[in-house]
Amino acid sequence: MNFNIDIFFPINVCRRDIASRWDSLQTGFSFSLLEEHVRNQSPMPSDCHTYDPTFTVPVTKARWDRYAKAAKRGQVAALETALAYCIAAKAMVPKSTIDLLTNAHAQCHLFDTLLAAEAKAARKRRDDRAKGGKARHERLRPAKEYAFHLFRSRPPKNGWRNAGEAARAIYPQVKDFVIRNRLALVPGESLIRTICGWLRAAFYTTV
Repeated sequence: MNFNIDIFFPINVCRRDIASRWDSLQTGFSFSLLEEHVRNQSPMPSDCHTYDPTFTVPVTKARWDRYAKAAKRGQVAALETALAYCIAAKAMVPKSTIDLLTNAHAQCHLFDTLLAAEAKAARKRRDDRAKGGKARHERLRPAKEYAFHLFRSRPPKNGWRNAGEAARAIYPQVKDFVIRNRLALVPGESLIRTICGWLRAAFYTTV
């Protein structure tokens, strides 16, 4: 028969729950650093309701865009506040341990809510970018098809040497086509690079 001893150590259980959430953030900072920071603030039971989270994580990971970075700051603040309640619970005065741990678990719930909201927002941003990319592709399709037409119908006598040569050769006609049809492409080197990108795959399968 297994006996759950966690019920006798609620503060340790609370600390463990906070630590597991902290580790899930993958900030690159250990939980012990956060705990040391909070202990240095000497949170007392009577002060926790005004506790000001100040632990800073330099969120510089490439996979975090500016929205994710802002969300991480809110998540870190929730866990720091939860830990302050947890540490203060050991003093047990003037508030009861149960009240303090209830508040700590409420901050953990806030963290979970923020995490779920960030994941939902990230999925929406990815979907929006995908839709935007498809829409842009459709808007530029006429210019792309015209570039392919020029590429195939006007090769030099000895054929195209590479996609870059072809792109620069047909650029004047494609530029006029873009301007005439008011397509969302900027004439110049960027347009030449775009044409080159269009033609590259076709070049190696055609030439």
